[in-house]
Parts: sequence; structure tokens; C-alpha cells
Amino acid sequence: MNLRKEIAQYHTVAYTLIKKPGLVDRRYYVVYMLEGDECQPKALMPLIEYFLEYGRSRSPAWQREVARAVGLFIDYMQGNQEYFQAKTDRPQVLACFAEALVGGTINLEGHDSSGLFWEPRSLQRARILLNALTNFSDWLVNYYDTTSINPWRNASVSEQMAYWRRFDKRRSHALLAHTYDREEAIAWSKQARIVAIRRKELVSMPVQPKSFPDAQFPRLITQGFIIHGKARSPVLHERLNIRDALITLLLHGGGLRESEPFHLYVSDVAVDPLNRQCALVRVYHPEQGKAPADFIDPVTGRYIDANRETYLRMKWQLEPRNLVAGRFHSGWKELMLTDSQTNFAQVHWFPSVWGELFLTLFKIYITKLRSRHCKHPFLFVSHKDCVDGDPYTVDAYRQAHARAVGKIGLEVCKQNGTTPHGHRHCYGQLLVASGVSKDIVQRALHHRSIESQAPYTAPSIGTIASTLKQAEERLLIHSVIPPLFR
Repeated sequence: MNLRKEIAQYHTVAYTLIKKPGLVDRRYYVVYMLEGDECQPKALMPLIEYFLEYGRSRSPAWQREVARAVGLFIDYMQGNQEYFQAKTDRPQVLACFAEALVGGTINLEGHDSSGLFWEPRSLQRARILLNALTNFSDWLVNYYDTTSINPWRNASVSEQMAYWRRFDKRRSHALLAHTYDREEAIAWSKQARIVAIRRKELVSMPVQPKSFPDAQFPRLITQGFIIHGKARSPVLHERLNIRDALITLLLHGGGLRESEPFHLYVSDVAVDPLNRQCALVRVYHPEQGKAPADFIDPVTGRYIDANRETYLRMKWQLEPRNLVAGRFHSGWKELMLTDSQTNFAQVHWFPSVWGELFLTLFKIYITKLRSRHCKHPFLFVSHKDCVDGDPYTVDAYRQAHARAVGKIGLEVCKQNGTTPHGHRHCYGQLLVASGVSKDIVQRALHHRSIESQAPYTAPSIGTIASTLKQAEERLLIHSVIPPLFR
């Protein structure tokens, strides 16, 4: 028996170029339904229009999630079409689908009449899929005058109370709390969806995430990134993989996320005027960030004041890496920007020695390794013969990082903090351990909400154990328990 989570059976999803008069040609995730004995694919046109309607206000990742939710619903309906032919109550069908998401489709005897063989999903995953499908249904109601598959009903008292707890929590941490309309919130609090995931939510305290062992980081840079067969070379850039070392410095010493260094341009690195030995690195928004100084009008010779999306399109015939699919894609999580005019977030080195090392290696990388003839402005490039000069990919870095971790005798796994994201965890935990205030930690990590740093400030299991042990020793000192029972 083969268990399936989200494998398509009666549909397929393809990243397709969509052409529409008056709009720039763009690629979108398109759901193709496989109908008939010959399984000729048929595009689900309303979903394409749904994506076009939202345009650029949503990310490709959001498109992919919606396409996955709609495709799974198509599979569920096809797999159970005989059962649902006599049942036209749409909420009832959706309720069965929601239960299948969280409970799977296999009975206790191991049989599945639908042939889907879905294994249970997590509550969080099931809710994401159900919400995506519900929102698409709401759009269909507004634009095609269809019947909603998940209409509203009057909320119970407990549901209204839960709504207001969520509302007050969001409002207390929002930067624009004054814009929250309470009259509108009152109306929303009085309604709830007919279909929801009927499972009790588990409650847990924030757990300190595993971080890369800081004591091992110098070995990772100096030994892990040694190029195979070049350990004895007296030339640094021949001996050391400087590109991957630079990226890792940005993660460990600058607290960046794994994907963010791949949006850097060459011009985004400079010498820090406050410390001439240290690098000044600015991570610009891949779309709305200010275009670099080399965006010059060939006719007037003047700088073109535009954003980076325009710059990439006009000068390089490229798209921002967060908008493309495939190997050149690099994600972007909306971080708190340092400057709202030019839309960048500045890297804050901690300790500053990593910024100084970054500048030293950066100068070598630019002069010795990165070609000036690359057909793109991105800082980090591939060096393999077949893709030499192409933008460096996130997947390639993950593999290089894993090899480097293995070279210094560590096991690569999330639980040990030895994946690339473990460096950001280490950065945040070092700030907290050094007594840096919460608001400074928030700005150093570029968190939009102060709650986002809760995992960094949460005590680890080891800290809790040692604290309780010390408390126990104090208790025993003043205890009247007889020695026999101590």
C-alpha cells in the first residue's frame, strides 16, 4: 500500500506562461484537470483569473499553496464521485474533505474506496489548505455568482470570545494598531464558517530552536570550506571556498535567513564608514528596493530613479529571484526594513569580527573569483563549467554547507542546528545571552513583530533542568526532610 500526502492523481500543476492583453507576460501556477479516458489536460480557467486578480500582491508560494488545495479537492471529488452524486449540499462535501485532510482516507482495515490513500496531515497543514480553498470559493461567489462551498453562520459565544482574543493580540503587536476598525471587527466577530477543522488545538510553550554550535563555527569556516585537494595551496582563494564562507558569515555573524544573501548585488557591499575594517551590507527588497547607481539612461546619462524589479527587467532582462520558479528561485520573507525610502535592511554584525572577516574575504572574492562579465548583478555566482557565471542557487549552497559540516565531524540535521538556518538561531541566542534588549534583538533580526523572537528568548531544556537543580539544592539546605529520605 502506497501512502500519499499531496500527490496529484486527477490533476497536475504546471508553472505556465500566461499572456493577457494589457499585462506583462508572467508565469503562474496552473491547475490542469485530467478528464476522460485519454486524460487530456484542461486548465482550470477561474483559478488563473483568481491569480491574475491578485497579481503581485501575493507571492508565488501563495499561488502554489492555493493550486495545491484546489487540486486536492479535485482529486477528492473525483475519487468519491459516486458517493457525492446524490449529495448536493456543498458544505457537507467540504466537511468530508476537511476530515479527510486531517484524518486521511484509509479505514481501520487499511482500505480506501477512493483510491487516494492519503495519510493524515497536521492540523496546521490542514487548516492552511482548507482556508486557501475557502478563500477561492469566496472569490468565485463574488465574480461568478456561484454558491459558496463554505458559507458563514452565526458564531457561538465561545467563538466570539476566541475572535476577540485573537483581535486584541494582533492589535497590541501591530505597528499600525490605530488603523484597526473596531466596528468592522464587531461585525466579523459575529460570524464563523460552517466548515472548519474539528480538532482541539494543542498548546505548547515556545521552545528554544537548535542553533549551530558557536564554538565550532571558526572550524567550519577555516576547515569545512577547504576545497577538495587544495588544502596545501598557499593561495587563500585557491584553498578556501570563499563564496560559501561569505554566505555563511552573513547567516552566522549577520543573522540573515538562508535565502536573503542570494538577493544581494555586488553594489550592496561597501566599507562601513564607522569601522573602516568592517563590511557594510545592505539587503534590499528584491522588488521594491532602490535600483543601484549603475542604472543610467543611455540617452541623458542620468541615473534612473526606479526599483530593482524595473532595473532587472530593463537592464538584464531578468525578474527578481523571489518571483521566479525553478533553481534560481530564492524566497523572501517580509522583514522589517531599516530604511523605508530605499527599502533595505542593514546587516548588524555580532560580534563585529565577523564583519571584518567578511570584508577581507569579499575583496578577494571580487578581485579574484567573480567575473565582471556576468550577465546579472547578483553577488554570488556559480563556478562550475556548465553554469559558470550563473547566479548561485540556494540548493547548491545547501549541499556545500552540508559537506562542510561533515568535514568537521558534525552530523547535518535540523535537530542539531547544523543546517544553514541554525546559524541565524545562534546569532539570535547569542544576542539574548549577551544581555541585549528585546527591541534591539528585534531590529537586529529584522523581525516585524517582537513576538517572533520568542523562541530565541525561551529557556532551553538544559537551562530549565540546571535551574531546577539549583533550586532543589537550595530547598534541601533549608529542608527539614530527614537525611534518609533526601
